[in-house]
Amino acid sequence: MSSSKRLIDIFDPLYRDKVRDAVWDAIVAASRDPTTGLAPLRNYEIYDALLQVQAMIIASSKQASSPTKTREIVNELAKRLRTHVATLKEAYERDGVPFEVLHTDDLN
Repeated sequence: MSSSKRLIDIFDPLYRDKVRDAVWDAIVAASRDPTTGLAPLRNYEIYDALLQVQAMIIASSKQASSPTKTREIVNELAKRLRTHVATLKEAYERDGVPFEVLHTDDLN
């Protein structure tokens, strides 16, 4: 990439946070039971929905012009996911989870 990056090509953490917060709010809203007001989050369905959204974005990207390039992008995303998970696990252990969690397999 050239040294004179276009402004749109510079990673913007504020934009990322805005999108992340909107996605989280949409997941909670879509999951909310109008009768109870609870929002049971079905992890695997949510994981797959988010993967589909990522696939839609990657498939439309010039950077994913070949299977090799797509694999490079996906591998980089996997590394970043592991880093984010580790960082959040540490924060949750230190500060607690910022939302209530009830594991249904613990109910039996």
